[in-house]
Amino acid sequence: MTLQIKPYFLFVLLFMGVFIEGILAQNQQGKASYYHKNLSGKKTYSGERYNSYLFTAAHRKYPMGTWLEVTNIKSGIKSYVRVNDRGPYQRRLLIDVSFSAAKELGIVGAGIAPVHIRPLEDADLSDTLLSFLKKRDSLILEEHPYTVYVKKAKKKKKKSKRKKKKK
Repeated sequence: MTLQIKPYFLFVLLFMGVFIEGILAQNQQGKASYYHKNLSGKKTYSGERYNSYLFTAAHRKYPMGTWLEVTNIKSGIKSYVRVNDRGPYQRRLLIDVSFSAAKELGIVGAGIAPVHIRPLEDADLSDTLLSFLKKRDSLILEEHPYTVYVKKAKKKKKKSKRKKKKK
């Protein structure tokens, strides 16, 4: 029994690969919001814990670890973030950035702002830029020690087992 692959099947696979690659490579424009500080310590999709002092983001399509250049269209301010989560879950939003990135972009006051997103390619991520981004995140961590919020277990009140006296 031989496996026969239809030519149109190969064409569909090739087309889908090119289409997905095109989506990831293109610049995007839309609205951005931010994660609040209160979510610090919660697990992200990538498994790492959210830290509001790191420059991270949530995007639906880009692979984990992709560096993005996010530009606030109104002010022209740029920030570089790393994708480590999936979202946002509201269809009108394109990206969720961490609190520090939102502060740098000027989103904190308004809550939502129009942004332009450009993925950084290998040529853009030269050794100097990548080392700068990693150093910035490590310096921020030293300034603001990261603590994981552990939910305190609620103590259950023990019901007193009093024997009822029979009369």
